[in-house]
Amino acid sequence: VSTQSTGRIAVHPVLHKDNVFKAFLMKGEDWRTVADSTEFRTKNEGVLKGIQASYQLKNCDSRFSELKTYADELETRVNAILRVTGMVAQKERACYNSYKDFAKTFSEWSVLEKGLKIPLQKIGHNLDNLEGAGNVLLLEEQLKFYENLKEYSNYALSLRDLIRKYEILQYKVESLEATIEAKKGGIFMMGKPEAVEDVATSEDNKKNITNLFKMTPAQRDARRSKLHQELSEAEEALDPAKQNLEQFLEEADQELKLWKKDKIASLKATFRIYAKLQLQHAQQGLQCWQAVSAASATK
Repeated sequence: VSTQSTGRIAVHPVLHKDNVFKAFLMKGEDWRTVADSTEFRTKNEGVLKGIQASYQLKNCDSRFSELKTYADELETRVNAILRVTGMVAQKERACYNSYKDFAKTFSEWSVLEKGLKIPLQKIGHNLDNLEGAGNVLLLEEQLKFYENLKEYSNYALSLRDLIRKYEILQYKVESLEATIEAKKGGIFMMGKPEAVEDVATSEDNKKNITNLFKMTPAQRDARRSKLHQELSEAEEALDPAKQNLEQFLEEADQELKLWKKDKIASLKATFRIYAKLQLQHAQQGLQCWQAVSAASATK
């Protein structure tokens, strides 16, 4: 976890109070034990069981549909930048490593050329320094740029988790509403089975009505009582489900506003870091070759 990422969590109004985060800061590797004790994996597995919810939603909030598209595009763009800058860094590393061999060649040549011994040694020394300084910059680039930017690829995964939680909460509300409608329909059929023969279009409905006519009065009373109980349970569960959804939407809206505000400042800072490092690469190269030029003029 990068220092920048840890800093963002530390100033987050909710996450900085999290016991797992505190354990991570204070106990090092022991934080995993604390995380396991929260049963967060079990909770996540429960969430994943509703993985098909998005394909069954009747009333999906358009904000989350747009956010889903944005998360996909964000991950694609960030990974593309990481891939290209990674290729540049790889070529720079190969170039710096070749300077080490270049320096060795000049140093060995200085043994042969007595009249050029000092200039050749200086050239070799400067090229050797360039190799070392260049690789140090590449390491700094890895820590300060790549790791920070890579977090935004992980943010895309976090956005998907947010969307998935919304879909599951929305699906629960819609499922309860569908259950209530179905139970009311069942109670209506129990009360007036002769009135629903005209609407029995499917084989399942026809079978249900046939079975309904076969029930004894006691069985029908028991069935009616069960339907009323299931209806009552569904109605009681609906309000809390709606409240959970509304609370989640409010918290998600606040979280997204905070994230968007931090994202702009953080990305600008990350790109400035990359630009600064590239300037340092260029400055070191310029200083090296100026020193090589000066060494070549040495008598």
